[in-house]
Amino acid sequence: MDGYEGDIIIPETVVFNEVTCRVTSIGDWAFERCTELSSITIPKGVTNIGSYAFFACKSLKVIALPESVTCIGDSAFNSCDSLTSITIPASITSIGKCAFLDCESLTSITFQGTIAQWEEIKLGFCWRQDVPARVVYCTDGDVQI
Repeated sequence: MDGYEGDIIIPETVVFNEVTCRVTSIGDWAFERCTELSSITIPKGVTNIGSYAFFACKSLKVIALPESVTCIGDSAFNSCDSLTSITIPASITSIGKCAFLDCESLTSITFQGTIAQWEEIKLGFCWRQDVPARVVYCTDGDVQI
């Protein structure tokens, strides 16, 4: 699915059959293998990033996660080779297995909450092996991965 490329801004609402609907989730496999997608802005109100949502988006460098996101699904950013850093909002309660597997360039993870909040997040299987970054930067200190 190479249909999306460049910088994408997902709208807060969409109209379908003359009904305006709020965007609250990025579905499973939504942007999978969009190899020319370089950045994506997700609107406030989105609470869930689905499994494999950005799988193998090889050129994805920037992703803006709003404070409303609570869940990052399994393999959501798996194989995003160009992703060098990500800021995770304090609202996150779970990060699925292999969410950042094979993100070879991911060297910086910033969490907008405290160490105590980070420790409450349900992290997927093999978190330590899946993430090339070795530190999560929290508002009150750092967590070694």
